[in-house]
Amino acid sequence: MPKPGHRITLDRSLLAITVLFVLAGFMALGSLGNISRENRALLIMISSIGITGCLMGLIFISAFWRRLRKQVWQRAMAAWTESSRARMSPKFALADHLVESELRQLAIQIYSRLGYRIANREGEAGYLYLINPAERIELVACKQEPILIKLHHVYSLELEMKRMKAVRAFFWAPAGFTNDAIDWVVHRSIVLADQLEIGRLVDCAQAQGSRLLEC
Repeated sequence: MPKPGHRITLDRSLLAITVLFVLAGFMALGSLGNISRENRALLIMISSIGITGCLMGLIFISAFWRRLRKQVWQRAMAAWTESSRARMSPKFALADHLVESELRQLAIQIYSRLGYRIANREGEAGYLYLINPAERIELVACKQEPILIKLHHVYSLELEMKRMKAVRAFFWAPAGFTNDAIDWVVHRSIVLADQLEIGRLVDCAQAQGSRLLEC
């Protein structure tokens, strides 16, 4: 099972502290009859301040994460678009022995680092559903095969895009794609990512992305 992200860890910590303050407040209200009225009032006041502080912390963290995701996404995707158009040679080299589940896990790490939320990262098969900072859906297909990916696989991805009302899709296939598939996506919002394009995405995630966002 994937480890929880930094955002989830912080949220859980603040919620746990909030629960402790709530319990302390209840104890002060009735469970501790042997403490003085002044001490009880002080405990209630401390609990109230603690609860308010934790709730404000959750609101602050939520706003901080939304802003961070948007800034990282805009910066990183602009850098990737530029490197892709320039056909720059990536520094990252994809391992030849990578199996499909490992390719999918790499995609989860990279897109989360680029500022996307992964809606179904627990799964082991099928498409990845991404939520970009503009709250629009994008899809990722991962296929690790020794031969070029044919058009019907890409067409199936477009059908899923229409079903999910996705604004863009990425097809990760290190082996590459047939000419028919490459020609077919020219005027569509589908990015065919072969080994070089995957490398460019990874390079941008490492240079412009954020480890705080990584799943």
